[in-house]
Amino acid sequence: MKTYLILIYFTTHFCFQLNATTWNVGPNKNYKRPSEVSGLVKDGDTVLIDPAIYPQDVCLWRAKKLLIKGTSQYAHLKSGGRAYGQKAIWVIQGDSTIIENIEFSECAVPDRNGAGIRLEATHLVVRNCYFHDNQEGILAGDNPDSDVIIEFCEFSGNGYGDGLSHNLYINHVRSLTFQFNYSHDSRVGHLLKSRAYKNMILYNLLNTGMDNGSYEIDLPNGGQSVVMGNTLIQGVNSQNSTLISYGKEGLSNPSPHELYLSHNTIVNKKANGTFVNLQNGTDKLVLLNNIFAGPGIPYNGSPIAVEDIGNLKNGNTTFFKFVDAQSNDFRLALGSPAIHYGVPVKNQFPALSPQFELYSLTNRKPRRQEYLPDAGAYERNELNPFVTPIKGIIGRDFIISLYPDLGTNEISDNHCLDKTNKKNTGTHFSICGYESMHQGVGVYCIDSGTVIALRDGISDDGPSKDSSEQLGNYLVIGHAGGWSSIYGKLKQNSIKVKAGDKIQAGDPIALVGCSGDCEDPHLYFELKLDNTKLVDPHDGPCGNLFSFWENPVPYDSAFRVWKSGLTSGPTSIHDLRRNQEQKSEFDLTRDSIVEYWNLIHGLRKGDECKIRWFKENGDLAGEETYLIDRNLWNNYQIKGTKLALLGPCQKCKLEYIVNNDRKDEISFRINGVSSDFNPYNANKLIYQKGNHILNTSGRSFDYSIWSTLGQFISAGSIQNDESIDLNFLQKGIYYFAINSNQKLLETLKLIIE
Repeated sequence: MKTYLILIYFTTHFCFQLNATTWNVGPNKNYKRPSEVSGLVKDGDTVLIDPAIYPQDVCLWRAKKLLIKGTSQYAHLKSGGRAYGQKAIWVIQGDSTIIENIEFSECAVPDRNGAGIRLEATHLVVRNCYFHDNQEGILAGDNPDSDVIIEFCEFSGNGYGDGLSHNLYINHVRSLTFQFNYSHDSRVGHLLKSRAYKNMILYNLLNTGMDNGSYEIDLPNGGQSVVMGNTLIQGVNSQNSTLISYGKEGLSNPSPHELYLSHNTIVNKKANGTFVNLQNGTDKLVLLNNIFAGPGIPYNGSPIAVEDIGNLKNGNTTFFKFVDAQSNDFRLALGSPAIHYGVPVKNQFPALSPQFELYSLTNRKPRRQEYLPDAGAYERNELNPFVTPIKGIIGRDFIISLYPDLGTNEISDNHCLDKTNKKNTGTHFSICGYESMHQGVGVYCIDSGTVIALRDGISDDGPSKDSSEQLGNYLVIGHAGGWSSIYGKLKQNSIKVKAGDKIQAGDPIALVGCSGDCEDPHLYFELKLDNTKLVDPHDGPCGNLFSFWENPVPYDSAFRVWKSGLTSGPTSIHDLRRNQEQKSEFDLTRDSIVEYWNLIHGLRKGDECKIRWFKENGDLAGEETYLIDRNLWNNYQIKGTKLALLGPCQKCKLEYIVNNDRKDEISFRINGVSSDFNPYNANKLIYQKGNHILNTSGRSFDYSIWSTLGQFISAGSIQNDESIDLNFLQKGIYYFAINSNQKLLETLKLIIE
């Protein structure tokens, strides 16, 4: 479903002239009142006004790109019934004006529409201002090229009382952005009336209070409008039972005529009413995760298309369990049915997912979602942003090797990849092998809570075949609002807390281990709601819309060699996990093969890997190429070659290449025959008879023949009861090495006469 985001190109900073002037106004300045400089300023100038009351001071501003600003507290323009040109306290005729931190009050004119500000130009920003007790707060005239932004302002007690004047009234302009404002207690008129072609009405408090104002929002000519994250309250004395009116004076604005209401808390305190009074033939009405509290129907009229998703309606306000509805605190108390009632809309309606919430002009914050979105304008957050349960640098000290499986038919992690296992419900924070585990890697509590369950004593020699021990040693910590965090695979006898302990975010609770069903040391982390609902704490395009973490670990799908080394084989992966040998020197008389091992992250299906071995002189001694048949996120690889192929060297070399890109390189040394090496063995498997080697062991072996200087001569295999003719060797002393499964078993000294 296509959604619309109104793009305001009118920014809050302009390209001022290089020779712009700053004018200072105040009781102790050369210019005592704003009107004294209004005729002197030039395009791009700044006017700074000290906090004071400026009685009956009204004026016209003609210069363009002005910044007019109170320096700290409001500069109060108390007109006492006066108006410039029988229009307003300030008449703005200069394009692209910014006005900040000014209080406008008591404007009155015979036409009954005396305003704090009258806009007769193109573009206006009004920020952090206060309009009260005027016949009109702001009045903007028709200008189809104009964009108006009003934010962080308060409007109170404006209106003549005839229903034709309002807290503010924006006529036919291209767009209105009205955000983070508090409009309340208008006199008969509306809290906000706008004929703008496009309206963005975001994160405001609109309350008729105990006064007799009419609509909370009136959009009489339709157009495209987004009303999101607002709290709208209709008091018992309101002149009209409608809260939002759309298109009721005719859909005369440019099409499309679409009204989007997302995550608003809309409260009717009257005995009856209509929350949205909609003109028949409206192109589209979209209602997303709103609260409709109190008597009345959510909307009337006959739009062409309607989407009604995640909205919660009840005629009894107490049903919603607001914090204090009598005091107009419509945040959600614990146990409110609106908690987690909403439907995620970010993917379907990306422009209609709220980013902020406003409780008062001085209490606004980013909106942070936990699990499913709450209906209405406020999220009930029981959890603090999580501390990461393992400290360190990702890619060096730990990686996330697996995420929860969020797929249905096919496995899928929160980034739509397969960095997970089928039906995996937790996050795997992996460390780099048993060596790291033995050094001790701490596990930390993600948020304050109480220890409610634990188990310890299971060894770290996994994987355990006992299904009851699958989670290994674990801790369960309960948090507010029915949330719990689970920490599994913990190191044996490392748990530092006991049941009932109160702990804080960041407290050390255990060490990373490999207990239970485990092959590589890691922390298994799970998050649950109400002990039944598994929740992925990470955000992503195929996961949650919001992350639970204070400092989220970036999703990492890049390839890396995490750790690597050389060992004298043969070595199994099981042995390698427990002993990541990093050998740099080998001996031809003791070692038969050299093996390269690595712990890698992020190989993809179809990647081509290549191992290349180089002799001392740089000649290629051997090469092995293999293709990856599946995505590998945290895996060991072992590839080896015979030392005989390399021969003695001070600096042989290994290269590991992925898709023709060298990812790892290791240099090493191969010694010839050691001077202290004893070639004789009491339990000989073969023996020399004359110029022949005889095998009477009942087994077969691989062999190689070397000079006393470590030079390779030949190699092959010898079967049981087989003899090898050595007459091809010249007179002298040699060594005969026998191997089985690439492991050196014995070296025999040969004497050829």
